[in-house]
Amino acid sequence: MHPSQSSGLFARGKAFFNTPKGIQLNLWISYFIFWAGAAAFMPYISVYYESVSLKGTQIGQLSSIPYFISMVSSILFAFLSDVSKQHKTVLRLSALGLIGVMAVFPIAKSFVAFLPIVVAYSIINAPFNSIMDQTTLTSLENPQNYGKIRVGGSIGWGLMVLVTGFLIDHLGIGLKVIFYVEIFFLGLFLINTINMPDTKKKHSDPDEKSPTLNMIWEMLRLPGFLPFLAMIIIWGIGESAIGNFLFLHIQSLGGSSTLMGIALSISLVGEIVTFSIADKLQRRLGPQKMMLFSFLVLFAWLFGLSVIKNPNAIPFFQVFGGAGYALIQSGGVAYVNARAPKSLGTTAQAIRGGIYSGLGVGTGSLISGFIYEHSGSVVLFRQMAYFVIVGFVIGMLLYINNQRKNSSPQA
Repeated sequence: MHPSQSSGLFARGKAFFNTPKGIQLNLWISYFIFWAGAAAFMPYISVYYESVSLKGTQIGQLSSIPYFISMVSSILFAFLSDVSKQHKTVLRLSALGLIGVMAVFPIAKSFVAFLPIVVAYSIINAPFNSIMDQTTLTSLENPQNYGKIRVGGSIGWGLMVLVTGFLIDHLGIGLKVIFYVEIFFLGLFLINTINMPDTKKKHSDPDEKSPTLNMIWEMLRLPGFLPFLAMIIIWGIGESAIGNFLFLHIQSLGGSSTLMGIALSISLVGEIVTFSIADKLQRRLGPQKMMLFSFLVLFAWLFGLSVIKNPNAIPFFQVFGGAGYALIQSGGVAYVNARAPKSLGTTAQAIRGGIYSGLGVGTGSLISGFIYEHSGSVVLFRQMAYFVIVGFVIGMLLYINNQRKNSSPQA
């Protein structure tokens, strides 16, 4: 190809990624790449820990560290991104740092050796979700289309968790492959940031107030915001049992690594479908009802896992599982986006994600690790199912009370 032709092709490609369709495609690809890499690492890391002879409590402790640390670091990085408006730079530095962390992960063999690596991973991995979510909400002409873009991550996760399970069983290097696959996708993510929309240039507003810590406090004091955070904490505690111990449950029932990948991939069917219709659900139900319904779905998922005895039956049940995450994610993102000041958009999403991950999934990981070590995965899933349904009842009472307040005549 002649140099002038290649430069012309590059220019047309760059121009396309500045169009609404091009922006949506780039964001969809961003989610796909990021979550494809995460699918190779996150679901299998507990199995890797057990393969180097760590105990259930140690696995729970290591699994909880990223959630607790990211609760603080994600909010800090997001606030700095909002103040500096350098969201893409933060993403690129984080991707480079995460590549380095993945490169040294296989060296560790003991609980003590894993600690500093997991801490580094927790800090560096923190900014991705909130920055990507807010970039998407800011770049879309209709923010309700968030689910249609976020579904790229679900598809990436579903495909790669299956492929990674196959690679573990057949490539010949065992579980270490999870780190190399993650490195590969982080490299692709870096390349993809070239065409990622620049929200600073696209949506700069000279009248917009600069973010301050006082604005964060005022946002947290908005009616209903703290109860919302409490509900996602409960949901995160329940979900952590599946996120950290589903594969160990399958393994205890005699399932293979390939079956683990199949089970998690099939769960993505419900997630993909729900993300794809999230805009319609949001218009019909609203964010709060979407989140309440996610509790019922999570209860069914947890209770179902506790009664299944044949590991080969788990994938058929998993089709209903991912819908709960899509509901709580889409509903939560929309709820926060409607209430947060525009200048604090990334910080607000980081608070949502950090509280969910830290106080929710992080606390749940510790609780789940303790229950798993002393009672096994069946008892773990059943007890978490009961906990989640209690959370649903509390959420319904809060919602009804809020509806009564809104409908009561003003004095």
